[in-house]
Amino acid sequence: MSKTGRGRTLSTALHALEALEFVTESPRGVSVKAVARALNLSLSSAYSLVNSLRAEQFVDVSPSGPGLYVLGPRVLELYRSYVQSRMQPEHLGPFLEDLRERASARTYAAMWKEGDLEVAEILGRRGARELQDISVGFRGAAHALALGKLYLAEMPKNSWPGYLQTDHFKRFTRHTMTTAAQLRHNLAAVRQRGLALDIEEYAENVCCISAPVRDERGRLIATLGASTPARRFRYQYKSLARAVRDTAEAASAELGAALGRPPEEGPYGLEDGDRRLGGVPKSL
Repeated sequence: MSKTGRGRTLSTALHALEALEFVTESPRGVSVKAVARALNLSLSSAYSLVNSLRAEQFVDVSPSGPGLYVLGPRVLELYRSYVQSRMQPEHLGPFLEDLRERASARTYAAMWKEGDLEVAEILGRRGARELQDISVGFRGAAHALALGKLYLAEMPKNSWPGYLQTDHFKRFTRHTMTTAAQLRHNLAAVRQRGLALDIEEYAENVCCISAPVRDERGRLIATLGASTPARRFRYQYKSLARAVRDTAEAASAELGAALGRPPEEGPYGLEDGDRRLGGVPKSL
C-alpha cells in the first residue's frame, strides 16, 4: 500500500486501520512486535499505537496469553452499526408475521442501537398478552426483556448500558433481576441454550421468549420474540420455543444468504427450568 502524499494525521489513522486489519487475521492474538513488523513501524511507535487502540477498546488483551492482543468490543459496536444501516426493521416484518401466526402471540423485533436495546417492530394479535408501555423505539430495560438478554449475554459488562453499570438495576416487577450477579447467572443460561426468557420480569403475568438473528458469520444482528400469559407459557413452552427458534433461524438463513455464507446451525440447550414455572422442560 503506497503512502505517497499522506500527511502526518492521515498516516496515523491509516496505521490504526492497518493494525486492526492485521489483528483481525489472527484470532488468537498478535504481539506488539508483530504489529511493528507488519506495519514497518518502530517498536516504540507500535506500542503507542496498540496502547491507543486498547484505551479506546478497539483491541483488548487476548485470553490466549499475555502480550497478545485481539479485537476489542468497540469493533463489534461499529460492525453492528454498519449492519443496522443495511438491515432496516421492515426486513424482519415477514418473519414477525410468520411467528405471530405460528405462536398465536404478540411478536417483537429488537436491535442494539447507540449502546442499548431498542424495540424495532411489534405485531399484535387479538387476545394476545402485551407488554404494557412497550412501543417501537422503547429503550431502557435490556435486563428485564428476553430480547435484550441475548445481546447482554454476548458483550462484556463494561459495554452494558449505563443503567446497568450501577449496584442495583431498575425493578419492574417482583421478579426483575436487580443485581449484576443475578443477571450474569441468568445470562450464562442464555448462552447455553441459545434462547432468552423473561419470566414476568418486565410485566406481571406476562412471559416472553426470544431467539437471535445472526449474520453469515454468526454475529448477533437482531432478536425476535413472542409474549404470552404466564399460564400459557408454562404449558406450551416447548412449542413456543420451537416456533421462536425456527423463525429466527429462518431469518438468519435468509439474511446470511443475502450477505454471503449462511450461518452454521448451532446447538440449542435450555435452562434448567425456572422454579417459578415448575414444569419448564430441560430440552426441546
